[in-house]
Amino acid sequence: MENPTAVRRYVGLVALVTLVALTACWNPAVPKPGIWEFFCFIAVALMLDQRRNDLRVSALGSTSFVIHIAAGILFGGFWGGLVAGVATAIGMLVSGTQVIKLIFNSAQRALSVAAAYLVYRTIGGGMPPAYLQLSGRLEPGAFQLDLVLFFAFAATYVLVNSTAVSGVVALSTARPFRDVWHLNTRGVIGYDLAASAIALLITVLYVKSTQLFGFGSFGLIGIIVPIAVVRHIYTLYYQLQESGEELLEVMVKAIEARDPYTSGHSRRVKELSRTIALELGLSAREVELIETAALLHDVGKIHEEFAPLLRKEGRLDDAETALMQTHATKSAELVGIISKFKGFIQDSVRHHHERWDGEGYPDGLAGNRIPIGARVILVSDTIDAMTTDRPYRKRLNLDQVIAELLRCKGSQFDPSIVEITVSSVAVRRLIAEPPVEQPRSQTPPSLSRRPSWGVPRSLWKVRGA
Repeated sequence: MENPTAVRRYVGLVALVTLVALTACWNPAVPKPGIWEFFCFIAVALMLDQRRNDLRVSALGSTSFVIHIAAGILFGGFWGGLVAGVATAIGMLVSGTQVIKLIFNSAQRALSVAAAYLVYRTIGGGMPPAYLQLSGRLEPGAFQLDLVLFFAFAATYVLVNSTAVSGVVALSTARPFRDVWHLNTRGVIGYDLAASAIALLITVLYVKSTQLFGFGSFGLIGIIVPIAVVRHIYTLYYQLQESGEELLEVMVKAIEARDPYTSGHSRRVKELSRTIALELGLSAREVELIETAALLHDVGKIHEEFAPLLRKEGRLDDAETALMQTHATKSAELVGIISKFKGFIQDSVRHHHERWDGEGYPDGLAGNRIPIGARVILVSDTIDAMTTDRPYRKRLNLDQVIAELLRCKGSQFDPSIVEITVSSVAVRRLIAEPPVEQPRSQTPPSLSRRPSWGVPRSLWKVRGA
């Protein structure tokens, strides 16, 4: 844990805010669940919590959030929050989780429900919602309005949950909050909001079961299959994403095996490029594309003609340098074979050696004509080259790297990227770290994920897969 005191204070603050939010949600007019119904909801949430997937930065996710949302809609923020908090606490007690993690996860889930209910009530949400009034006459538009209010409830739950979890992970790993939030949330937020519609089904089945049988918990049985389907979709999403990343990294590692001095180079450039892109404020989609381009920027070196050059100890002569410079176009050609990599990724790979002053290669582009991805990768590539030991020199230290970046600002590098790079705490930390190649088992196939706290990654629970 990077800052245990800050983490403990953060967890304490979340717990305190949760108590305040639950108190604010207490409303005697809202029907409370019976003991059996209360524990039925907890049991279903526990069942879903036993099937979890790793998220990108030291976190876990589950589909139990749909039960939390349904409980909040049916029973209000107080009792819905208790369902979420108690179910989480029981699950983590059984798994032997550390006390601080148990407190945090239980509190943040209860807080997510309570905060969502308070927003829902503030903007006009009623208890019960119109879509649960399965008999009787509704006012025109009431159903549609309550659906809008429901999704406001769900969106608030997702936002509070992802913010709370990303905050504690950022503190425990000393990573920028924005970085953590993007990596854990950007790929699944749409799925989360779509999957939250299952909470609609849960609430309707619960009420209908109460009307038909006088026992609402029968309705919970009907939601097991659709929830299983949604979880399967999440699982396929992550498996497909990670399989593709693993294949790309295996290919890159095979290329780098030819040159012991650049082992891990592409993955380090990817991490630097991601961090710089985030500091630039680029969109999540652009950051993801730049990461992929950075990982693949040197794939053209797989051609046999580059093998002797990669093995050579010492500087290349003019002819060898000219041959080596063709790797940018050859890399772009290989990347372009994959249809979804054409465009932004292929252009970023092709032009990652163009200079701001137009003196680069292969096309002599200058200034803003150079794709933003290529400009970012050039800075990252140069930083990694300077911070790697070579036969003819030792790695440069942080001050030397920054001095060189500033010296070449406006000639080799985009001035705005250099200014952001040298002022970024996250980038400086990466530059200062020795470039150690980690075993594959310690480097999960994602955007440079790091295990938190030095323990198994069953740390923070998040909505999601």
